[in-house]
Amino acid sequence: MSVGWFRRPNVLLTVPLALGAAAFLSFLSAPSRAATPDPLNPVFKAVHGPFRPQLGDRDHSQDPAPAYSDEERGQLVAEGKELFFSRTAWGQKPSEGPMVRGQTISCASCHDPAFGFTDGLTHLVGPVRERELARRQTPTLLGVANTAPYGWDGRNPTLQAQARGAIVSPLEMHASREPTRRELDALAEFQATLTVPAAVPGKEYDPVRAARGEVLFRTPRPVTDPTGEFPAGSKVACATCHAGPFFTDGKAHRGVVVSGDPLVDPGEVRSDGTIAGFHTPTLLGLRLTAPYFHDGSGGDPTAPTNLFSGGVGRHSLDRDPGGHGAAVARRALLDDVLPFYNTVRFGFRFTDDELADLAEFLLSL
Repeated sequence: MSVGWFRRPNVLLTVPLALGAAAFLSFLSAPSRAATPDPLNPVFKAVHGPFRPQLGDRDHSQDPAPAYSDEERGQLVAEGKELFFSRTAWGQKPSEGPMVRGQTISCASCHDPAFGFTDGLTHLVGPVRERELARRQTPTLLGVANTAPYGWDGRNPTLQAQARGAIVSPLEMHASREPTRRELDALAEFQATLTVPAAVPGKEYDPVRAARGEVLFRTPRPVTDPTGEFPAGSKVACATCHAGPFFTDGKAHRGVVVSGDPLVDPGEVRSDGTIAGFHTPTLLGLRLTAPYFHDGSGGDPTAPTNLFSGGVGRHSLDRDPGGHGAAVARRALLDDVLPFYNTVRFGFRFTDDELADLAEFLLSL
């Protein structure tokens, strides 16, 4: 369920547009939302739609990894960088993805170095873990080597598998051949060099507020969880899910009633057919990578691309991400993301001043 939360009047969007009213009500009345079933599982498991790659070769991403020497790994970084920016390496054909339709694209077309190795847009991609198509926000690649599994639904255990999916998908790079294992390893080695630049205190964030915000971020509080994922009486902190040095637990979590639109994009679905949701993204470099959430709905309400959030505004086809940097991220956090977690998702009950402290801590990462 895509949820946008804004402080501006008359712009509280909590209706999942693609979900039928009857289906939505059935989820609300489910006796145990802690194990919400995917209504189309296993229906879609046998569906093979028009956007599956039709290539003669096989997937090499699961091949045994060669034992590269340190010198060879250095060479792979250089090769990977060249591949990352190449629009011809795999014989790319014009993409069929709506946001990039007719363009011959590279990895860097969507993971743009100028915008934190993302493009601030939500693309139609597929096939994903449980559906042929889904709307997914371009994730940042900053620090990506430490945030497995990959994909918003955690479908890819390695960077090689994640890259291969984007390369061969007709909705993305639309390659005319399968990438080799060496090419995939080269891309992974290059991506491993993409570290998060340090935030500048006093310019990108307020260090005094950030210090207070870190305490709030790490201190568990009693919550009310409408999904049933966390039992009644649980104490939860932001750091419960955004855990460890890379601020992710590598696990899937749900949204309000369920995570995602159950008919179109439930995120990860467990083997028993219940919805697990979307995987926790890293918070490192967050000041560079707005908007947020799997569908881009956690955006800056003032951005020109934000028509009901999600990167579908009047400039979205021009690849205008609607602004970039700490000021844009701060507006998105304070007017959208943090109020959502503070009320609808967990009921943390932070004051406005505490939310401002939390925002500055997040901007410091």
